[in-house]
Amino acid sequence: MLNQNIVLIGFRGAGKSTFGREMANQLGLPFADLDEEIEFVTGMSIPEYTERFGWQQFREVEQKVAHDFCRNFSGIVASGGGTIENSKNLQNLKKTGKFLFLNPAFRDVRKYLLKDTTRPRLNPDIPLAQEIDQAWDQRKGIYGATGDFEVVPDIKNEDVAGETKRIIEQIPTNVIPRVPQQKRVAIFSSSNGSTLEGLFEAQKRGRIPNVEFCLFVSDSKDAGAVAKAKELGIKDIEIIEPQKGEDKEDYDREIINLLREFKPDFILLAGWMRIFSKLYCDQFGDTTLNAHPSLLPKYSGMKDIEIHQQVLEYEDKYTGATIHRVIPEVDAGDIVVQRKVLVEEHDDVESLKEKVQKQEILGFCEYLEKR
Repeated sequence: MLNQNIVLIGFRGAGKSTFGREMANQLGLPFADLDEEIEFVTGMSIPEYTERFGWQQFREVEQKVAHDFCRNFSGIVASGGGTIENSKNLQNLKKTGKFLFLNPAFRDVRKYLLKDTTRPRLNPDIPLAQEIDQAWDQRKGIYGATGDFEVVPDIKNEDVAGETKRIIEQIPTNVIPRVPQQKRVAIFSSSNGSTLEGLFEAQKRGRIPNVEFCLFVSDSKDAGAVAKAKELGIKDIEIIEPQKGEDKEDYDREIINLLREFKPDFILLAGWMRIFSKLYCDQFGDTTLNAHPSLLPKYSGMKDIEIHQQVLEYEDKYTGATIHRVIPEVDAGDIVVQRKVLVEEHDDVESLKEKVQKQEILGFCEYLEKR
């Protein structure tokens, strides 16, 4: 889909994150800050990452993340100050987005950056003022040449909502992405709730704004996800533990009656350990989505630790996460999203598990935002 994103470009401190988040809020669109998404994927802040691995490796990660958001996202994207210096980032983001150049008065940006000590230095061997001036001279021509539209926001204006409204009024309505439909979503989990927590964190960042988590279900009162569901403020939490000797269909009937009551649009299985019967799948299989920690059909029927061990043993170049619909046969339903992860030399079972689980979260977000 062309023009599915509005990509905010501009110098560091120009307000891309602040105005982008508020634009998304006012327009009812998903929001992604590429710097925040890089921090999510790497598990480190950008200053920590660049200090440990350097700017060149950061730019490689940034390129992968930018490519992801040009293919799998539709909304408002705040780029990093140097994102479009990379020609591949520029080309990829241009394929599916219109560039909005935020160009506030440079004197205001400069004054703000001289007071901001949280940002990673581009060149710590020179004074900060000199670094700012050099970077602006290097980048301002790129911003001007690549921007499809340019606005001059007042970053000193404390009325962010009002200033953002003025920015939106300058954008042609025919390039604003489609607003995703509102969805009621139930989450089922038997595990520790990491994916559940990750979905809520993604929503705080601006992802899946169209989702209301209306119901949480677990088959064990001792599951860690139950405590997390309470902490996250899910209003309706149901613990349905199987009874000894209970028939699978009898258990599923209780689930079916619950879903008929709450009427979710989608049911996400995030570490759900039970296999649903044909009775359940006939009624809710098309709207029930399971996350599996491999690139199905590879390693179907296996669990996460076992899968990651096999990936390392067989020296697979890639692993990943699959989101698929649920049918009575294990891991055999229609695949709706697959997300790859590069297996690196330093990876072990735990690091693969962490990387793949993040892709499960992003896979759920990707699917829900497009519905």
